[in-house]
Amino acid sequence: MKFGFYQTFKTMIHVQSEQLMTRPLGPGLEEVNKFFTANDFPAEEGEVFFFYYQAMDWRNENGMPVRDWRAAASDWIYNLDH
Repeated sequence: MKFGFYQTFKTMIHVQSEQLMTRPLGPGLEEVNKFFTANDFPAEEGEVFFFYYQAMDWRNENGMPVRDWRAAASDWIYNLDH
């Protein structure tokens, strides 16, 4: 009985550690601000973008991980203009 519990616990820890390793990591705030200012947008808008996606755990509206944050930022900038 103890062995079964130990195996279950070990499996849970393994799955959780894999989830942490595959968790999407976004860019730093400074990198985002540089991207926005390089595209002639204020750094404040970069902060809005950064904190929005940070709150979403760097996932899009469909729950999928953001693979290319620069593409997401370009879309963000495009939507500001249009």
